Amino acid sequence: MKKMHSPERTCVICKSKKLKSQLFRIAEKDGEYVLDEKQTIQARGQYVCKEHNCIQRLSKHKKLKVSFEELLKMLNLLKKESKDYLKIFKAMKNSGELSFGINMIFDEIEKIHFIVIANDISEKNNQKLIEKAREKNIPFVHYGEKRQLGEVFGKDEINVIAIKNKKVARGLIE
Repeated sequence: MKKMHSPERTCVICKSKKLKSQLFRIAEKDGEYVLDEKQTIQARGQYVCKEHNCIQRLSKHKKLKVSFEELLKMLNLLKKESKDYLKIFKAMKNSGELSFGINMIFDEIEKIHFIVIANDISEKNNQKLIEKAREKNIPFVHYGEKRQLGEVFGKDEINVIAIKNKKVARGLIE
């Protein structure tokens, strides 16, 4: 049986390698960089993660000048694609399958299958979490704000929530 080839590309912002389906393609058209939703523009494409953090950093990119309208399109597509993690977490909060807070997640890292990081987390903590997730090959997304994640557990703010149940993690990822 022949193995299917899944093309990977590198995000121009965070430099992580991902499947093409996990990235937005940006191509130059008439001297401007535009979102190539259907990936059909005949031009060299640049790729950006489908994550708020990378899109936010793209808006400040010096070489890739992407218009506000194109950035807004990406954010709207991202919103449509994203699951409502908060509803799922609220339903699961007493299950024992969630961990929250950076220290608790690092303590239980061997049991973790998926990580949700707040969009407004500090750059230092964001880098720490991303490095650890990549090192352990744990998928992660940026979603919501610290305040929103905190509401799930009745706290003022939470930087990160992790899922320990493999089946639930798979459902959230797919």
